[in-house]
Amino acid sequence: MTHLELRDALSVLAGLRSDAEPILTLYLDTHWADEKKRELARVFLQDASKRAIDRHAAHPQLEALRRMLGRVEAEAADRVRNSGAEVERGLAVFACEALGLWRVLESPRPFRNELCVDGRPHLLQLARVAGDVEPALMASVHAKGIRVYEMALGAIVSETSIEGVTPGKHAEGASRRAGPSPSPHGPSGGASFEREQKDQRHLEEQVQRVWREAAAHFTALFDRDPRQNVVLVGTATTVADFERLLPERMRERVRVRLPRPPGKASWRGNGKNDLVQQAAAKLRELERASEAVSVERAIGEAMRGGLAVLGPEDVVLAVNERRVHRLILEEDFAGSGWRCRNCGALGTTHDERCSFCQGPLARVDALGEELLGRVLTEDGDVEVVAHTNRLHSYAGVAALLRQARARGLSGRDIRSQ
Repeated sequence: MTHLELRDALSVLAGLRSDAEPILTLYLDTHWADEKKRELARVFLQDASKRAIDRHAAHPQLEALRRMLGRVEAEAADRVRNSGAEVERGLAVFACEALGLWRVLESPRPFRNELCVDGRPHLLQLARVAGDVEPALMASVHAKGIRVYEMALGAIVSETSIEGVTPGKHAEGASRRAGPSPSPHGPSGGASFEREQKDQRHLEEQVQRVWREAAAHFTALFDRDPRQNVVLVGTATTVADFERLLPERMRERVRVRLPRPPGKASWRGNGKNDLVQQAAAKLRELERASEAVSVERAIGEAMRGGLAVLGPEDVVLAVNERRVHRLILEEDFAGSGWRCRNCGALGTTHDERCSFCQGPLARVDALGEELLGRVLTEDGDVEVVAHTNRLHSYAGVAALLRQARARGLSGRDIRSQ
């Protein structure tokens, strides 16, 4: 699964709702190192399925739910049986017979085991993975060109090599000659020294030509998605020389620079994967720092009375009024609330009637999933962040806004515009 495929899945799934027949969501950690972990996965599936059936025993669509559960269990069981093969670390399945929904996603990042049955798909884990590691281009720079690795979700999805033919170093030829190197001051030494200098200049020109071609190709790959991070691998001098050939828009996206491991074997098999994991770990560290900046920005903006709100009540009101530009949620956010069956408004206090239209209410156990789905549907951004004391002080949710609330208008008035 590429990052673009993941973003597309989030966009499509966020717009789905089924009040008649619930939607099944399964997240499964498929990174099984031994039989014990595989057995734990089997037990989890059995217990979670039984709880889902028991909870919906009186549901009019119980038989459809049973069929979907059976299909989801079969899909997961197939991963368990084939665990010896090359499989991704995480599995996500979204299913609903009434909607004709059956979507299976595999991720190189593991998920936390979860099976839920709700009126909308649960997307917090998927959004967390999407935001945790942005797509990246990694280039290993060497004298003959570069090797490019396109990374998504911390794993290689494609690799290419852009190389040219460069002459061997003159010093290598000189070392094969017997005896000491001729003096540049002798009758034949001057010519030899001048030839060495000419060969060296020719070598440098060849390298620069190859690098220019490689930089042009690297830039073309980057321009497919300018939000990509850039990772450069090589000696400090080589990376700096190559980086100067990149356009400014790419230099601004260089997030990680790593030393090139010694030897060719390091770029094969586990050596290559280890380097990719190093790059992914560095990018995750930067993402964590970026998350902290986003949280502080939202808190500071809200404290100044600007375009941000904190806490479930104010965030829910802003979502009702379609003013949210970016929703910030802790990954373990566990708030609940209600949804009006008539006007669709959300609320945090469990009243008897909708405070906007007096319509009947339906309980929302996973308020975070409801907020996430609505913001994505309204073309807003969602940032799912790690648990932090700062954001947790406001019950784990904040939002940056598109605009201030219009005075004199209720949430119902704004929704109807």
